[in-house]
Amino acid sequence: MRLRTFVLPFCILPMMAHAQEADWSYSANIYAWVPGLDATVDTPLGELSSGSGSSNVLDNLDMAFMGSFEARRGEWSVLIDGVYAKLSTSKDTPFGLAYSKGDITTELSAVSAYALYRSYDSAQLTADIGVGLRAFDVDLDVGLAAGRVANDRNFGGDKTWAVPLVAGRFTAPFGEQWFAVGYFDYGQTSGEETTWQAVATVGYRINERWAVQAGYRHMELEQEIGGLDSDIALSGPVIGMNVRF
Repeated sequence: MRLRTFVLPFCILPMMAHAQEADWSYSANIYAWVPGLDATVDTPLGELSSGSGSSNVLDNLDMAFMGSFEARRGEWSVLIDGVYAKLSTSKDTPFGLAYSKGDITTELSAVSAYALYRSYDSAQLTADIGVGLRAFDVDLDVGLAAGRVANDRNFGGDKTWAVPLVAGRFTAPFGEQWFAVGYFDYGQTSGEETTWQAVATVGYRINERWAVQAGYRHMELEQEIGGLDSDIALSGPVIGMNVRF
């Protein structure tokens, strides 16, 4: 991985020293994200695609943890977001009589760090733009259950990599205590490693310190893992509690 991949998100951090003098403020968000898994993997036998619908997403979600932390001073902020999820999905294979069913299991850890700048601030809308880095650690396992003329087969592997990001976040209050948040980021290396995510939530501010949010989140990545070209997407409802301190 080239050096610029790792230094890009931090190249503007020295500029934060020139931001308007202000006290630091902090916020933390612990949230539950219940994503379904849609995966397409190019195996030596051909392409295998499988997805978990909304009706059985909880059955396919083996374990998950998510949280974020933000520190702000003046117009600048640093945001760190972490996701861990282990999901599985299965379906009938397109490989005829050889294999009856294909199972795809993904164990994914993703940590994203951003430096954001408040580019617009009004009573109706705030906008933050910035750059960042997302580090992945993914363990992919593809299993083919024997049909009538073949034995069980397994493919997969694990990989760790990082992708630089550009990001934008928009917050629009409405009413006295309600607000909406939209977030998007996209990243790509010099190769074909890509990732992007989009989040849309509606929140209710209980008081100056506490708020609740609910909405929808989608994260996608393309990468070669264990010699298999893989397209993995996680999407589903999200609900969380935010605290300022």
